[in-house]
Formats: sequence, structure tokens, C-alpha cells
Amino acid sequence: MHSPKSKNYYKTLGVNPSATVQEIKTAYRNLAKKYHPDVNPGNKICEEKFKEIGEAYDILGNHESRKKYDLSNGYNVNKHSAPKQKKEQAKQAYNHQKTTDTQKTKDPEKEKGFFSDLLGGMFKGEAEEEKKKASSKSKKEDPPKSKKQKPIKGEDIYTDVTISAAESHNGTVRKINILHTEKCKKCDGKRLINDLPCMTCEGNGELTTHKKLNVKIPAGVKNNSKIKISGEGNKGINGGENGDLYLVVKVQKSTLFKFDKNDVTCEIPITPSEAALGAEFKVPTTDGSVVIKIPPETVSGQKFRLIAQGLKDSKTNKKGDQFVIVKIEIPKNLTKQEKELYHELAEAREYNPRESLFDE
Repeated sequence: MHSPKSKNYYKTLGVNPSATVQEIKTAYRNLAKKYHPDVNPGNKICEEKFKEIGEAYDILGNHESRKKYDLSNGYNVNKHSAPKQKKEQAKQAYNHQKTTDTQKTKDPEKEKGFFSDLLGGMFKGEAEEEKKKASSKSKKEDPPKSKKQKPIKGEDIYTDVTISAAESHNGTVRKINILHTEKCKKCDGKRLINDLPCMTCEGNGELTTHKKLNVKIPAGVKNNSKIKISGEGNKGINGGENGDLYLVVKVQKSTLFKFDKNDVTCEIPITPSEAALGAEFKVPTTDGSVVIKIPPETVSGQKFRLIAQGLKDSKTNKKGDQFVIVKIEIPKNLTKQEKELYHELAEAREYNPRESLFDE
């Protein structure tokens, strides 16, 4: 510990050498809260200040160590006995004046009035002085009123959500998991409990939590559109309102469907045998799949209509249609047997689909 002469501990605590024990204790508590390392993390200046405050209180908060400190630094340790000495001096003056005036006057009532006025004035002045000191002491002990801080709105949160092209037309519901901060309920965001860091939030005053939300995405939403969810952002500061959550919608481009208002069109490949003989098979839709039946001798590019298998109109609640365009696809890497069968088909019937091109 430093030598008592090396520092002015009264100045460190911001009190006068005549301060009472309670004034010293109050000053120490206020300064300790202000410069506590947990309130000012990473601030070296505050850490040093906190140590100096503790050192000063160790000396001045103890009666014996304060007495030694006052003696070694030239402070008046008998300062608080002054009022008592004044009263003793006044009493002696009264007795002396009483003896003298007895020889001068024989009117006891006059003597009583004279000395009553004299002593009454002296003690009245002394009482007024004590009253002023008490008032000053009360003002010093009252903690300074903290300036009310302005409420600040919490930060907004942005997160992406990816949907299909069909979902962008129909609308959908997404369950999202967001990460946001909220005020610690244990310490009410004050970071300290009984002058010690809150164990729940580790002195941060805030907690980071995960939250799951079911969010409705409206029909007709466009790519990069933002959906606002009020109050689901980060916690406000100083009583401010919470921030907002913004969902940034990412619409995947479809390689299968093309959209024309509420109608949907897609191309489906078929084999030559299916085209020639007819077939029944599944085709995808925006809501799942349906079974379609094509007749024999179907040609490539032929369009089939599936009623009410398109997108739902948000106003009329009616669905559009889906159009299926078939494309004949020749298999690749034909086997020897497949090639022989195709030769047999060609020989079984002479057919030239380009013959009509030369009629014009």
C-alpha cells in the first residue's frame, strides 16, 4: 500500500477533511459504482481510478487509520470539538459578566434580560451555523439525480427466405429461426446485482436467444421483396421499442414451369412408342402431380389441357389451367436389338413425313 503522505485521499473521494464517516462511505459507494471495471470493461483509466478509490476508503473509512493519516498530513483532528469549546467559553464569559454586573446594578430582572439576550444571541448564532452544516451534509449525502436517457429503438434484423416460383404465385408459410438480443430479466438490463456482475447475462445486461416464427408469405410476392414483422427485432434501449424483422424473399427460377397470370405451362418428354401407341403417366403440377392420358398417334408438340391445375387467383379464389406440351424424345445409345426393330418398322411401312414439303 502507498504511504499515507503520498496521496490526498480526501481529494480522491471528493470530500472535505471534516467529512463525517457517513459522507465518506456515501462518496465511496457512488464512485465505486461509477468506475467499477464491470461497468467499464476494458477501460484502463477506470480500473486505476477504482483502485485509488478503494485505497482511499481503506484509510479514511477506518477511525484509527484516518486519525493517523490526519496527524501525518497536518489536518485538524479536533475540528469537530470546536462547538463544544465555544459553549465552554460562552459559559465562562457568562459567569465572569454576572460577577462584574452584580457590583454595578441591583435590578435582577434587568440583569436577567441582559444576559439572556447575550447568551441567546450567541447560542442562536451557533444553532443557525449547526443547522446550515446539517443542511449542507444532507445535500452532500443525497445521490445525484441521474439524467434520464433518451429511449432508443432496437436494431432491425434482416434474414433471407427462399421459396419456389410456384410458392411466389400461390403464397406459402415458412418457419424461420431468428437470433436476436433481449434485456436480461434477472438484472433488468442493469448488468449488476448487489454491485456484482449479473451471473445470468455475465454483466452484459442482454441475452442472445433463438426464436422460431411461422411467417405467412403472401401470394404474388416478387424476388427480393421485403416482408416486415414488427417488434421481432432486437430489444430497445432505455425503454425504447423493439426493432423489426425483415424477411428478404428469394424466388427460385423454375426450369419446368412457365407462368401466364394464373395459367401454367410445362413441356413433358415422351417416347416414340408412347406417342404411337398412346400412354398414361404422371406429370408434375405446382401442387404435386396428376395422371395424364395421351391418345395413340400423338405428335410432338401437341398440347393437352389440365383444367383447374394452375395457380389460384387471390381475389376470386379460382384456379387457372395447366397446359402440357409433349415432346417426342429418341433414346440415345440404341442397342443392336433396338436398331434392328427400328429397321423392321421402317420396312413395315413406307412413310416420308417430309413429302408434302415439295408439293408447293
